Amino acid sequence: MLNNITDGFNGAPTGTLRASVYVGDTCHDATQKGFTGVTTGAVGKQVELHVQAVQMIPDMETSYVLNHVRDVSYHDYYQFTLKNIAGGGDGSFNHLVSNGISNLKAVLIIPQLSSLNNNVNVFDDGLPQLMGHINNFNVLIGGLNVLMQDSRYTYQSFNDEFFNEFGVNGNQSPGLGSSLIDYKSWLKKPYYYVNCSRVPKDQQNAYRSLQIKGTNSSNLAMDYIIYAIYEKTVTLDVISGNVKKID
Repeated sequence: MLNNITDGFNGAPTGTLRASVYVGDTCHDATQKGFTGVTTGAVGKQVELHVQAVQMIPDMETSYVLNHVRDVSYHDYYQFTLKNIAGGGDGSFNHLVSNGISNLKAVLIIPQLSSLNNNVNVFDDGLPQLMGHINNFNVLIGGLNVLMQDSRYTYQSFNDEFFNEFGVNGNQSPGLGSSLIDYKSWLKKPYYYVNCSRVPKDQQNAYRSLQIKGTNSSNLAMDYIIYAIYEKTVTLDVISGNVKKID
């Protein structure tokens, strides 16, 4: 809730503003509660719990009971920052992000305008910096290049790396979109996504270093937000609810 601190809601001139948050249907700000027009909200206080009931056929129920321990895999994220890389083609970097990450699946790099610039919009949408492109780009896992060679990462590179990763049916169903960024949007505000899972299983489970390198081709100094995406696995006993970590 936002209102003028002196005159309340009705006909308030320019002045000091006071902000608060309703919790449920009640304003807990002692000052605002005294203003005209501040009343108890219409949000209900009662809570309803809906639980779905499932009736299984006998064969399915037997199979469910006998195979009640399931493996559950999901992705988690490490977040790193590489700051103040000079622009104008002079900002080459070769940065060790982490000494060791196991089950690394992918790396996402988002270019952002350096915090040293004083013209950053505090209400920015959080998307990559306009035209924040990187030349001679590569990702190294365990000291080995993921991309065949250092290159100018393009929209086609992004599609090749991101294809089949997410979206509706891995973007394999005609007529169904997978929320991929279109060419013009990526060109203006690029994301750098590299699939790191195309290695033998024994190498995926090993702890490997993560390193990125490239050259800032923007005219402005840049910060790079780096997300290391890795896989975690647990076993879930669907009868007892017991969860056990595997990796």
